[in-house]
Amino acid sequence: MSEKKQMVPKLRFPGFTDVWEQRKLGEMGKIQSGIGFPDAEQGGTEGVPFYKVSDMNKPGNEHEMINANNYVNYEQLSRKKWKTIETVPAVIFAKVGAAIMLNRKRLVTSPFLIDNNTMAYVFDGSWDIDFGKTLFETINLPRYAQVGALPSYNGSDIESIEVTLPNKGEQVKLGAFFKSLDKTITIHQRRLEHLKKLKSGLLQKMFPKKEEKIPELRFPGFTEVWEQRKLGEVAEFSKGNGYTKKDLTENGSPIILYGRLYTKYKTVINDVDTFVVPKDRSVTSKGNEVIVPASGETSEDISRASVVGKSGFILGGDLNVIKPSILIDSLFLALTISNGSQQKEMARRAQGKSVVHLHSSDLQQINLLYPKLKEQQQIGTFFKQLDNTITLHQRKIDHLKLQKKALLQQMFI
Repeated sequence: MSEKKQMVPKLRFPGFTDVWEQRKLGEMGKIQSGIGFPDAEQGGTEGVPFYKVSDMNKPGNEHEMINANNYVNYEQLSRKKWKTIETVPAVIFAKVGAAIMLNRKRLVTSPFLIDNNTMAYVFDGSWDIDFGKTLFETINLPRYAQVGALPSYNGSDIESIEVTLPNKGEQVKLGAFFKSLDKTITIHQRRLEHLKKLKSGLLQKMFPKKEEKIPELRFPGFTEVWEQRKLGEVAEFSKGNGYTKKDLTENGSPIILYGRLYTKYKTVINDVDTFVVPKDRSVTSKGNEVIVPASGETSEDISRASVVGKSGFILGGDLNVIKPSILIDSLFLALTISNGSQQKEMARRAQGKSVVHLHSSDLQQINLLYPKLKEQQQIGTFFKQLDNTITLHQRKIDHLKLQKKALLQQMFI
């Protein structure tokens, strides 16, 4: 009785009570390996899609392979004696590489080719395909990889994997449910991508291009030429002080570290999830400071800025702190530093090779273009609202992915 209980999932659709059956993947399908794809043969735009591992990152291919970077025509197929994988649907995944790539799987539903760094599991007719694709998501493939300089699989490694599955009726129900959930996630991802592209396009149009003093796109009622001054003439400069990642604690005073500007924070920082025990001579925000990294890996990375939206945040070392005068809106300044002509000027001024540095003396020499304060504030408010919308979509996607992960754990064995 205990064995039977283990062969059913925790959560099921009403009406399904049968025990799930354990099978090997090799009993219900087979592995097909890829072929060499010389650079000279790549670049085709029509014919049979030829998928490489990198194609899994292509927009639109989040769940099912729809877009390829390369296609091969029938002349190539004949000349190279390549055989198209005609038996579909199939799931493709990386054959060799880091664990994060080895565990990425995509469904393919039309004839295709794959390169020799990729494998395909071809389903036989006993599966519901949507269920099979979802089942593959529950398999931790790197666990079955051969150990080496780069982990890799043999076909037999995959075919010997034991899986547990229900009858066809329950497979259909589960497959349809998770397909619908994937579709919802994809819709939100595409909306998010659209918003990010919209923001990028608007940033280019709402700040003047090089050697111009009027942007291409403006809010109604604003017609004056933008003014140009050295940043050092309209702001005061200081630096954060002496904390590193080694100082972080689970609780304490909130701190902003420069590295998080690259990975975590948006244009306005109102929430901080890193903490330290305060030291003497800590630099603490008053609110509305603009912070810019003082060091980074590349000159492009370092040319970015955020507004500290609240008082009471400790500002760590390697942060340039800018306090603009009453002529300059902090949010506008952060936007133009990160995206306007000033961004390229900052990149040119950054010094160093393996690590680049940007000093306050460099920032003071930046040529700042700015309109009247009211227009600055309207630009800043607009992009802040757009950022909030982007954040809401990202949180919705994160929530749906967590929901899916939890359901996979409860609805599969």
